[in-house]
Amino acid sequence: MISVPLPPPQTLIILLVTLVVVCMTWLHHARILAGRLPVRRSLPALDALHSALAHGAETGKLLHVSPGSGMIGAGSGTGGTTAETVAGLMVASRVAGEAALNGAPILVSSGDVITLLSLRGAVRQAYQQAGQTQDYDGAKVHLLAHQDALAYASGVTTLYGREQIGASVMVGSFGQEFLLIGEDGAQRDLPQVVGSTGSAALPLMMLTTSSTLIGEEVFAAEAYLSTEPVAQSRLMTQDLLRTVVIMLVIGGFIYSLISPSLGLPSLAGL
Repeated sequence: MISVPLPPPQTLIILLVTLVVVCMTWLHHARILAGRLPVRRSLPALDALHSALAHGAETGKLLHVSPGSGMIGAGSGTGGTTAETVAGLMVASRVAGEAALNGAPILVSSGDVITLLSLRGAVRQAYQQAGQTQDYDGAKVHLLAHQDALAYASGVTTLYGREQIGASVMVGSFGQEFLLIGEDGAQRDLPQVVGSTGSAALPLMMLTTSSTLIGEEVFAAEAYLSTEPVAQSRLMTQDLLRTVVIMLVIGGFIYSLISPSLGLPSLAGL
């Protein structure tokens, strides 16, 4: 008989975790379809976003939308993470869908060519799902720089001065370069709805605007902007996974405290 080697333990763990996450998402999706909606706290920053959409529909001024200058596949050492960028893309897609329904014009920008392609597809799909394909304008989706955060920030400030922008939504991958964008927007008295998970960007965001999404709120924003069951089930799965991780961390800490006195084996990484 031919023996088939087993995959390494790391691969088995990844497959198991993936299976658990898929099952959790499916169960939460079924729960949403049954009408069991989660109780959510309010996010004032998103209230400001809805006001900006309504104002744009009334005045015809552009709503600037950006997921930042990060790239898909980036690590934490490159000025952003893939998770932040993907969250920003999802927020941009939801904002584009609401803008298409409300008739508010938008201007979308990116600081990475790969992210730009994803962003262009997401915005186009949002207009298609809203039944407003004829209003989609690919020329309103701009590449301002490529993997250069400072150059991208300079490009955004140029848009602020050149275009008739009524508000700006910047949720995603940002770093210290945001000071250039945020300060320019504040001086122009431009409403800005911003969000990031980076410790370098968050203080600067808090200084320049009161409509700031902090940390995990960035990943929850997409579900707040949509009533679709898929978005709600993703949010519920994220909350459950976060709870599990917190419990594991607390359990590991307690185990590391009592294991020496009870003669228990130490766990790797503790």
